[in-house]
Amino acid sequence: MIIDCHHHLFPEKDYAEKLAAECDRLKIDKVCLMALPDFYKWSTTEQVYQAIKKYPDIFIGFASFDINRGSKISQLKEYKSKGFKGIKFILPKKDYDDESNYPVYEQMEKLGLVSLFHLGIIARHDDDGIDPRKYDIDNDRMRPIYLDKIARAFPKLIIIGAHLGNPWYEEAAMSCRWNPNLYFDLTGSTLKRMAPADIGHLLWWRSNSRYKDALGRDAWEKILFGSDVPYAEIEDVYNDYKKTMDALDVNKEIQKKVFGDTLANLLGLDK
Repeated sequence: MIIDCHHHLFPEKDYAEKLAAECDRLKIDKVCLMALPDFYKWSTTEQVYQAIKKYPDIFIGFASFDINRGSKISQLKEYKSKGFKGIKFILPKKDYDDESNYPVYEQMEKLGLVSLFHLGIIARHDDDGIDPRKYDIDNDRMRPIYLDKIARAFPKLIIIGAHLGNPWYEEAAMSCRWNPNLYFDLTGSTLKRMAPADIGHLLWWRSNSRYKDALGRDAWEKILFGSDVPYAEIEDVYNDYKKTMDALDVNKEIQKKVFGDTLANLLGLDK
């Protein structure tokens, strides 16, 4: 099974239809559609909901929870009842691991909702209508080290960190090794700007070494395939993942886990 763990409904006419057709061409079985806060005006929770209703066999929905900005914990049950499998977090007004956010994570853990956190630098498009002062955009609140504290406090909460924490890669990698419930994708510019050897330096531990993760897994068993690009560029990102893993001699069984088997297990799709 091939699963794209991180995608958005980009602002293009009939985008969901075009994405579904491209997934069929590329033999991608599932795509996790990430909602964004409503002030983005595209890939909103409602738009994602309509897409997963129309294409339930392909799309998996992650609702947006606008943490510290007015979303209510009661919404989490509503999202679960509508078929959403997870929650996307971005642009908090406090650090992700601020303890005022703990009731949200506790409820998600109880409901079995998977979390995906935007990490690191936020893309800047001056024509997107998002005023950085009005929405108080601060990249430092989205550092990967904050997921370490959350993962320890909520060990049954499945956490996915986006972009391997770009640019705080070292924080992401070491947090990944120490927390069994913490995973990362390599979306964004990472695979464009970093050579395979650089990625290998970060994801260095192996299942047969003394320094394996807490469950004895290889570093790449904690990495998930994701695109986070418009549908016409998914194939390019897929090829970047493949070239990087091949260059690092990641075996085929682990590559299968990266491309979908691990996430299928986390989402309960293999049952």
